[in-house]
Amino acid sequence: MTQKPKRPQRPKRKPKPKKRGGHADSQKRHVTGPRFVMEALTADTALVLYVAPGLKDRDALVAEAERRGVKVAERDARALTELTGGTRHQGVVAEVKEFQYVDLAVMLDNLPERGLLVALDEVQDPHNFGAIIRSAVGFSASGLIVQERRAAPVTPVVSRTSAGATERADISQVTNLQRTLLSLSERGLEIVGLAGEGTVSIDSLGPPPPEGRVLVVGSEGRGLRRMVRERCDILARIPHDGPVESLNASVAAGIALYAATRWKKEDHGAQEKHEEEARE
Repeated sequence: MTQKPKRPQRPKRKPKPKKRGGHADSQKRHVTGPRFVMEALTADTALVLYVAPGLKDRDALVAEAERRGVKVAERDARALTELTGGTRHQGVVAEVKEFQYVDLAVMLDNLPERGLLVALDEVQDPHNFGAIIRSAVGFSASGLIVQERRAAPVTPVVSRTSAGATERADISQVTNLQRTLLSLSERGLEIVGLAGEGTVSIDSLGPPPPEGRVLVVGSEGRGLRRMVRERCDILARIPHDGPVESLNASVAAGIALYAATRWKKEDHGAQEKHEEEARE
């Protein structure tokens, strides 16, 4: 019986070299600016403090870093710009620890009365994600909810884009956003989804219920998925009459966060007026 000739073995492929970014530190997380760097120091997330010569807030930052055992290194402005990938740094940068997500149950336990959460439906662009985090922190949202899959995680790019707001943000990852929204609705939270065809204007929203409110922002391009829309109690639109049909996800989120929290200012103004009238 004739034996079939053995097939020649394929040569082993050499592993492809890993592609690197433009800088050796591109995969490290950094926060920039005196305010956010100080927050990283006080939150014990800073690993290394980089300061430029002549920094105005140098003494306070260095003192805090030394008090917490954080290494301090001096770098000129150009080196800091390279370190942060061009992000505005104001002469100070901190390399920080890997981001730690918050368990949703803990986030809900800490949610204040009429608190605001932001849920992102498959927002995948890290720059949009970072900008939304910055807006959420700026408007005092109590936390953000993102999906584990098909969504941008907290990366160095996200941290840089947020200008360090990631160090103040509570972010929870969930496996199924639709089920999470249903669970939150059952707890009494009001679920408000941003949609161009919404029947309610975002600036007409009143105060949320005592249990709180969730603002749901859709992905770049297609917006909210159908099942996510169905989990919303309200679909709200951002009124605009320009020629552009839709807004960038982070721009829409910023506008909506302002509108969704405006009731606080109005409520505070009404309370001051009531107290003034009572004094008269």
